[in-house]
Amino acid sequence: MDRFQWWESNSQPGEVEIYQQTGVKLYDGNKKTLFESGLMTLTNYRIRWKDDINPNTDMSLNLSHIVLIEKESATWTKSAKIIAHLSAILEEDKKPGPVKYSPYNYVKFSFRQGGDKEFFNALSEALVKKAWEDPSAAYPKGKQYRAGIVGIERQIRHKNEATGETISEAFEDLKCLMKMAQEMVGLSKNISQKIREKQSSITEDETVQFKSYLLSLGISDPVTKSEYGSGTTFHVELAKQLSDALKKPLEETGGVLSLAEVYCRVNRARGVELISPEDLLNACLMLEKLDLPIKLHTFDSGVMVLRLESYDTAIEAQKVGKLLNEHGSLTADELSILSKATVIIAKERLLFLEREGKACRDDSVEGLRFYPNRFLIEQA
Repeated sequence: MDRFQWWESNSQPGEVEIYQQTGVKLYDGNKKTLFESGLMTLTNYRIRWKDDINPNTDMSLNLSHIVLIEKESATWTKSAKIIAHLSAILEEDKKPGPVKYSPYNYVKFSFRQGGDKEFFNALSEALVKKAWEDPSAAYPKGKQYRAGIVGIERQIRHKNEATGETISEAFEDLKCLMKMAQEMVGLSKNISQKIREKQSSITEDETVQFKSYLLSLGISDPVTKSEYGSGTTFHVELAKQLSDALKKPLEETGGVLSLAEVYCRVNRARGVELISPEDLLNACLMLEKLDLPIKLHTFDSGVMVLRLESYDTAIEAQKVGKLLNEHGSLTADELSILSKATVIIAKERLLFLEREGKACRDDSVEGLRFYPNRFLIEQA
């Protein structure tokens, strides 16, 4: 950020405003700065950043310093960013700015309120034109992207319209996919029925081969509301299917799966025939009544899990206690890795040991850590 300088209001010949975006955060390389949120304005000569809270924090970056720009896509937890790689050569007569020296030759602009795509396109065009080298290449008035409140409203309206069109197209594609999947499931049922009717005329090898083809296509026959309705019958049939589908995964994970993990696994296996969290819970409540080998269990903390009927809490507690003694202390994360269970279940197992008096906790700024109960060991 040592290329930034304090803003000077005197515009240069041919300088025009191209684009504005609010809620932009500045990074010095990958390092966070105190410049959390500001209005960023792009002209054909420079980028201006003005703090939303403190108007005295007003700075600019000449576009001539930028040699390359990149986009960094948004994630669930991070905003979209534009990375501006800067020239390694500093001007000798550079004017004062917010940072005197920086080890980084790039800055990041984090767009918390959107507008990253529009800004990137506008900045790319400005860098290609290089108006600071040729004032005649200034943008005509009709070419401006956005300026003032009216421009902001127009940009928001266009963005909403584009988003609406994208969502509509996505749902149309999804409808076609669901229709095709239903047709394929129906076809598989018909063929399976014909195979059963003509079992004598079809060799075993041909049957196995046909089944392998169906499996390679990912075709399943999930329980659906269109087949069983939306009442108790549907939940009963869904419970039976859950018992069959989850028995092997439960055995592989030590006999316990959190309900959140079950929901993800089941919907991933069902393809387009997704079920709601309410339907999953209602089906799990039926497991006990149907006397199936999988049961719904709720911990004291309120966490709900599915576990095998053969699951022995005492044996599992002995295994966790042994790991705790071997390592001296454990967090839920560490136990999760050792036992190949989710962090939530690992924490519940440690809390169970604590309730049994076999473990003690240390709740510090570093997090929750459990230790063997030395008092119990010494008494023994």
